[in-house]
Amino acid sequence: MIIDTHFHAFPENFLKLMPEARQDVRGVGFHAFNHQEYLDTMDKYGIDVGVLSNTGGRIEKTGDRAKALVLCEVLNDSFAEAHAKYPRRFKAFARLPMIDMDDCVRELQRCYRDLGMHGVMMPTNLAGKYLDEPDFKPFWDALAAGGKPLFLHPANAPCQSNWNRYSLHQKILWPTDSTLALSRIVYSGVLDRYPNLKLIASHLGGMILLYLDRLNWREGSPECKEEPEDYFKKIYYDTAGPIRAAFIKLVYDTVGAGQILFGADYPHGRGGRDDQFYPMTLKAMEELDVPKEDKDKIYYKNAQGLGF
Repeated sequence: MIIDTHFHAFPENFLKLMPEARQDVRGVGFHAFNHQEYLDTMDKYGIDVGVLSNTGGRIEKTGDRAKALVLCEVLNDSFAEAHAKYPRRFKAFARLPMIDMDDCVRELQRCYRDLGMHGVMMPTNLAGKYLDEPDFKPFWDALAAGGKPLFLHPANAPCQSNWNRYSLHQKILWPTDSTLALSRIVYSGVLDRYPNLKLIASHLGGMILLYLDRLNWREGSPECKEEPEDYFKKIYYDTAGPIRAAFIKLVYDTVGAGQILFGADYPHGRGGRDDQFYPMTLKAMEELDVPKEDKDKIYYKNAQGLGF
């Protein structure tokens, strides 16, 4: 069995409201979410469950509160509809509007109470603001009360203009922004205030697990009570790549099999091939030299433990 926790889709109504979201860095564009197309790809690669999410990094960019709410409602309704129609194949992360915290909390409650969604997906930054900032406390309170996972996905950052050449923003800036956002969450004491929080870091956490000794330095007066490394080891990390078996093994040796989730970043393959990352990720998992019971944790058991 395989549960893919890093699995994106772009509903037609969302693309109509935000047509710029059709264009990705490859220049080939995204097309509308089609249930059967996704199911056919999942069947082709042996994926039993896909946890739907939308990167949605532009939603807060214009500062338009009403539009942000509508965009999130469109995403959440579409994903909930897919889950309702195919409950054994599709699960879903909610996307919340972060311009106004009342809107955020109400939409989270609607997604859990009325739509039966399975967690929350947020970008690493929200039009340049980061989730550890005090304005977002109502979000953390509501998230903690709901008890479901938060999936943190990289987004374009305020300094992107310095990285655009050679498309370095997608190659290096996105993992860097993941590292920045996750580190700020740890250093600010969020995980002390919400000790039961289930946090998922995409793309194996960017550069975090390569720099644990450096991240343990106490310069800058971090507010977390324990060694930063202790918190980073409690985060879940997905295998979305493109990735190599050796990097998964590094994460495995650092945090253990119980903190790794399978993810393949569908449909973001290179060269216009939407399903390219599945063979790459599955090959890396096949080459990963760990016991079968640990591979099963990565493939599906850890995700099941998170409610997927």
